[in-house]
Amino acid sequence: MNNLLKIFVVFLGVCLLDACENNQPEGKKPDAIEKYSVTPINGGAIITYSIPDDPNILYVMAEYERNGKQRTERSSTYGNSLTIEGFNTMESVSAFLYTVNKNETKSDPLPVQFTPLESPVSLVRKSANVISGFGGIVVSWTNIAKAEMGLRLMVNEDGEMIEKEMYFSSLPSDKRPFRGFESVETFFALTFEDPWGNISDTVYFNGIPLPEREIQKPWTNVSPSIPFDNVSSYDNRTPVSSLWSNQIGVNNWSHYLTASGSTGCSFTFDFGQILKLSRMQMWPFIQMTNSDATQVVYGNLNVLGFEMWGAKTLDPSKLAGDRSYWLHPNSAREEEMELPEYTFMDDWVYLGRYEVERLDFLGITDDEIYAKGFEGYPFDIPIECDPVRYIRFFPLCSINGCPIPGNWWRIQELSFWGDINVPQE
Repeated sequence: MNNLLKIFVVFLGVCLLDACENNQPEGKKPDAIEKYSVTPINGGAIITYSIPDDPNILYVMAEYERNGKQRTERSSTYGNSLTIEGFNTMESVSAFLYTVNKNETKSDPLPVQFTPLESPVSLVRKSANVISGFGGIVVSWTNIAKAEMGLRLMVNEDGEMIEKEMYFSSLPSDKRPFRGFESVETFFALTFEDPWGNISDTVYFNGIPLPEREIQKPWTNVSPSIPFDNVSSYDNRTPVSSLWSNQIGVNNWSHYLTASGSTGCSFTFDFGQILKLSRMQMWPFIQMTNSDATQVVYGNLNVLGFEMWGAKTLDPSKLAGDRSYWLHPNSAREEEMELPEYTFMDDWVYLGRYEVERLDFLGITDDEIYAKGFEGYPFDIPIECDPVRYIRFFPLCSINGCPIPGNWWRIQELSFWGDINVPQE
């Protein structure tokens, strides 16, 4: 019993000693920060400091006022800086810096003054550019701070500004088309809003949206005339003309499927008239099986990445001349044929490279992935692209890789929209 009593006394003594060492007296202020520097940033400042040699300091805190409300920022002792942001002013800001101990007791305040650089929301607003687009307008801007910005679209209806859409983006540069408007003079207003509740000055635009309609089908396959195009068809049942058959559905054989091991990574078709394209839609082949949605929608040899080129005319001399003119970096080349310095890419309009958004990488459910597959994948064509009549379409990626192994791929359907009222040549 005496031995147990001794052990208990020693244990109690250790606990009391530890408590004394780690329990700073209530109300005793921690040491204040003395050495610091301030670096202004867009809409705020970064305060860098030296933390006092006080083991009881738990964190550093800044108190300040923004937009009429008291704010605080905290940083642990594992760092030596603290960021204050969210200002939409370039006037001097006052803040107070404290150290805070384990009893939540603050040190004496250290007054800090700084003048923020121009705010992110102001810079975004200044960079904004608005032009008439197909069925509406196209807004582009830069966002060097990469802060999430909300873009609010309003339209004048009977003398009242009505909100139509809100779009969010944190990209360093972005472009957003707003559609759904008639091709009549319309008064638009836009504001940018940042995560801290700041709203930019209003951007006004008065313009006439460009007319847009779906391009009528069918189109004409001209791939047999274009060197290095793929002219194969799986089991002779899936020709390229299936792409404009207006048939979308489960296990539908009306889709374009190449033959495995065939040559050519492209196909070319003719709208029959010169068009100013605005957007397009691609549908994958969907075969309902017991497989998971990822394999059914993104697998099945479906094309997931592609690029397009366009032209107003097909030059007969180019068709009958040097075949290497029609080469693309991904083309299957004959023997050791080199890619020449001058190709069709120097004459044709580059309409862009496009990637299917992989919802399975975002944790989306199988039902949503299936629904997206049936809905199709929309892609905007840059408004600055010239009008075209011919499209050369290059499937570049599938779930099996880039380039697509064996040139074996499929697409269910394609649709295009744009303005048909352009000069014909």
